[in-house]
Amino acid sequence: MSVRNRVAWCCAAVLAACTQKPPSGGATAPAAPPQPAAPAAAQQRSDASCAAPLELSGIRVQIRPASGTLRLGVFAGLKDADDENVAHLRKLAAEVVKRGAEVMVADGDVGDNPDEQETLLGVLTETGLPLLVAPGNREVRAELDAAESELRKKGAKVWDLSHARVVDAGDALVVGLPGTMDRRLLHADGACVYVQRDLDALASFLDRLSAKEPPAVLVMAVPPRGRDRSALDVSEGQNVGDPRIVPLLAPRRAPFGIFGQVWESGGRAVDGRGTPIAAEASADQLYLNPGAADRTAWPMGDGTRVGGQAALLTVQGRRASVQFVRLPGAEKM
Repeated sequence: MSVRNRVAWCCAAVLAACTQKPPSGGATAPAAPPQPAAPAAAQQRSDASCAAPLELSGIRVQIRPASGTLRLGVFAGLKDADDENVAHLRKLAAEVVKRGAEVMVADGDVGDNPDEQETLLGVLTETGLPLLVAPGNREVRAELDAAESELRKKGAKVWDLSHARVVDAGDALVVGLPGTMDRRLLHADGACVYVQRDLDALASFLDRLSAKEPPAVLVMAVPPRGRDRSALDVSEGQNVGDPRIVPLLAPRRAPFGIFGQVWESGGRAVDGRGTPIAAEASADQLYLNPGAADRTAWPMGDGTRVGGQAALLTVQGRRASVQFVRLPGAEKM
């Protein structure tokens, strides 16, 4: 994360902490003390093109029947559409498919314009697997719609979590809230920002889910606020995620989750208390940051540099595990 972006993230994180109003309901995850409500203007719901209302019947789609196990290939930070990076992403996608992925997820930073987005997302749809897309802070909504439409014309199976907010993948419900948490983090006019009312609506939706439903996997580009340096949101030693997400991360709401954007904390998974989860270990709550998939050697929190990674999230019953996927030579000291 650049200095400019880190400053913006820190400012936005402080703002979120000072204005948060935790969603009501039976969340068991720890929440910050009550704070004054945000100004009325910030309490309006997002534009429906960014986050379709969860009350609408058309926001839920089914893409596969239950089979007992679901394997999600998780990518974020696809970034650049130059030839070298596209070749790298193809190899990374092939490795994730080789390990058993059945559905692909692209979580934020999927290109800066429609041509890049069509190329980068096309790498994932070339696998023939369904693709779920969660925009972050740089995808202009109308442009991403156009790119996804072009891919569908070519036969790709693409669902955008701005529109299909709930994707029934048989063994899990993939529930999305796209966008970033503060306008100061936007990289383009027309990209999406979620607000407190969106979080409230999401909490209410999760609370209404029947116990007979499969577990929810929450997908957001923004990570939740962590507590220490092992969290999913650490940039230069600071936790910069959104504290308003934390109440959603509960066994009866979203026991599993996928988050991105803070690439220094990529290749990590934690449980509901923020305790690190080892690769392939099974847990009843699991939240992950796959890291950036692009070939740039990103400096990581442990002092290494990693040039491209993804994840394979396996949901089996009410438990999940994760493998982090890197190509040979991706990790550099």
